Amino acid sequence: MKKLILFFSLLTFAGASEVFAQEPVVIKEEGAEEDLDVEVDVRTLPFRQRLNFGGGISGLSFGNPTSIGVSPMVGYSLTNNTILGVAVTYQYYSDMFSTYNLLGERVFIRQQVPALNQLIGQGYLIGQLENFHTPANNIGPDYSNPVLVGVGIGSKIGFNFNVMYDLNYTAGRSPYGSALVVQIGGFFF
Repeated sequence: MKKLILFFSLLTFAGASEVFAQEPVVIKEEGAEEDLDVEVDVRTLPFRQRLNFGGGISGLSFGNPTSIGVSPMVGYSLTNNTILGVAVTYQYYSDMFSTYNLLGERVFIRQQVPALNQLIGQGYLIGQLENFHTPANNIGPDYSNPVLVGVGIGSKIGFNFNVMYDLNYTAGRSPYGSALVVQIGGFFF
């Protein structure tokens, strides 16, 4: 029995080492000057091809207070690793005293960092500046302007998950339930 286990172990090890010893497969397209897996420098692309469109949900907080927001967004690829963007946000906010429907704008920047990519895979740093107001005759509390910094994970096109901290958080004056803000969304086209 021990010989049989040893035999299958050696066979598995030999097969695994064979797999790791293979040369990478390079796919070339007819007429292509370089490998297809080499990323094109976005600075050489026209303006329209550097734009990305998407959206998401943010400020998820349930209980007291409850907060949830939705926002479409547009991003512009400054470089292969940096996206600058704008978004408009609708935020529902409710606490034990009142309920508010908020509108807001935000500007964000997302920077991929190679060290963070190695740590969590497709990781990036993100920073956002936001402004909220109540659309109905400006009735309601005067909200602080969130200044969010944090990390995210996800690809340039597709779903992303961000965890950020509001540097300007003040309880009762923030459109979010806590200083820790979670966003789910991304660029889809």
